[in-house]
Amino acid sequence: MSWALSCLQAKAIFGEVNLVTDLKGKGILIDRLQLPYSTVSTELEGILDHYHPSLWALAKIYTYSIQTEPFLHLDGDIFIWQKPDEEFLSSRLAAQNLDKNLEFYLSTLNEINEQFTYIPSPLLKANYEHKDLYGSNAGLLGGSDFNFFKTYCEQAFKFIDENKAGLTKVNTGSLNFIFEQYLFCQLAAAAKIPISYYGEMVDNPLFKDYIKFEDYPHVQMVHPVGGFKKYPHVCDHVAKKLRSDYPEYYYRVINMVRSGGANMRSAIYFSPLLKLDQLPSLAAEKPGVVKKAEPYFDRTNAAIDYLNKKHPLNKLSALKPSISQNEFIKQAKLLLPNNTESDCLLEIFKLESTTNSFLKKLYANQAAVTKLYKEGVKSYKQIQKIFSLPENELLKIKINRPEHYKLFKTKWHWKLDYKEQVNALIERNFNEEKSAQPVLLLPDELQGNIKEYYLDELDMIIFDTIKDPFTIGDILPEMKQYFSSEEIEENYLSFKQLIINTVRGMLYAGAVKINS
Repeated sequence: MSWALSCLQAKAIFGEVNLVTDLKGKGILIDRLQLPYSTVSTELEGILDHYHPSLWALAKIYTYSIQTEPFLHLDGDIFIWQKPDEEFLSSRLAAQNLDKNLEFYLSTLNEINEQFTYIPSPLLKANYEHKDLYGSNAGLLGGSDFNFFKTYCEQAFKFIDENKAGLTKVNTGSLNFIFEQYLFCQLAAAAKIPISYYGEMVDNPLFKDYIKFEDYPHVQMVHPVGGFKKYPHVCDHVAKKLRSDYPEYYYRVINMVRSGGANMRSAIYFSPLLKLDQLPSLAAEKPGVVKKAEPYFDRTNAAIDYLNKKHPLNKLSALKPSISQNEFIKQAKLLLPNNTESDCLLEIFKLESTTNSFLKKLYANQAAVTKLYKEGVKSYKQIQKIFSLPENELLKIKINRPEHYKLFKTKWHWKLDYKEQVNALIERNFNEEKSAQPVLLLPDELQGNIKEYYLDELDMIIFDTIKDPFTIGDILPEMKQYFSSEEIEENYLSFKQLIINTVRGMLYAGAVKINS
């Protein structure tokens, strides 16, 4: 989906997008997904097979080296919303942004100096120690100075070729940032060639300004670097944006994955309760058989295991979430004399019990499931549309509480994005003081599940305010009582933007809805 959205957006912005790949890449992106690249080259076929598989940037370096016209290379996770200006596009050298003093540059350079035998001058410790470290982020990278690219690409390959024997002594994957981004920046500086940058300098490894899908269309581009590609909300935005703007390609991806029998986070597409014209029936599906979701008690069971290890004499292993709610509560209080531990266990049990009941109700039949799904499609399009409006029009939009929700006021923060983190979550909560943590249980139409949205103080104030439909503009005066008059008078524009941004985040989360 990322490759599809990146390609299709680039095509919309630039008109011409060319692909350099191998036969497998062509088979997926061209033959199966039919992405509209202007030209396709399989020049990478076999050319890098003898290199370590973690050195993924070598394919990019090779691609830079074979260009004969001014170019701009885009990574497959770059989503451009605004065309760069002509000055940027006509630069001798261009890149996404300047990185400054990001920790992984220093740690990798130090490893290189400790373990490698061949070290190009820009990478020598004497030339970077006690200095600011700069690299050129290569999410976007290109230019028209082919003499520079020839030298740069040759040096990058020589660096790897001369150090093949030492690759296993370092974090091999981290080398990509050095021979592609750091080397590019340092060689340009040495040659006194200016680099044009599309975005602002980044000195924080979170790259938080590059994952703001919510800022569309008032954002130049989105680039979920590194581990951000695994964040559930980032994945959901990629999927929903592709589904909203390019549904033909979206469902082509979905059907390719379904026919291959692979799993998806978007589990709804395997449900026989979802009926859409874009989804052919799965051959293995039995008509009339409803796949029932198993009760979800991952955190409750992990909490019981944690407490059982802590209090082995209490026989907590006898506690089973499958028994009636009243019986579970009774047994927990009997076996756990510590009131705080009992409260913590019962809270997650009640939260998961409520979630299971809500799930059963929301996804009861085909009509309900398909209606939820179609509402999700409509909602995302509406949100994108209203935040593209001029502000005076945006402020007239009415919002209201969602049709389906449960408000659950907890004393601990139970959000779990990845199941493998459940034990760490349990240990943290059983060793933390209580504090108010209101959570909304909301339908997640892509996963066919329930999601938890934890409201901060401002979220909660807005949610309490809109018991009836409110325009976004009418919410602003309602919020003034929660801020000091000095805050509002001195910087009203910041106050207004904070409220609008909070509403936008709640809309994308499904915590509020647009009132049709």
